Amino acid sequence: MRTIEALSAQERAALADLQRDVREALPGVSMRWTLFGSRARGDAEPDSDMDVMLKLDIERLDLAIKRRIRWLTGEVSLKHSLVISILMMDCAQARERGDFAIFANIHEEGIPL
Repeated sequence: MRTIEALSAQERAALADLQRDVREALPGVSMRWTLFGSRARGDAEPDSDMDVMLKLDIERLDLAIKRRIRWLTGEVSLKHSLVISILMMDCAQARERGDFAIFANIHEEGIPL
């Protein structure tokens, strides 16, 4: 399995900034981050997006939190000239959709951050 060290300095900086900004916006909320997709597999093209799954230890994400995280993701994307696509999951979604194929793929090929 690849590790975060296999990513470019730009990619690592973007992920670090995103994690910091979201943690500051949601203090005290436990979260798990996973990089998945082409950048995790190592077959990304120069213009490929960076796919990130964020699992939040919140029963149900409300619209305000989702908007805030998406806004922060956009800001970090612009700062690093890298498109970051974020997939958010709360506790209810994990229970209801945890067996979807995409989640199995993310767990199989993903890089925990």
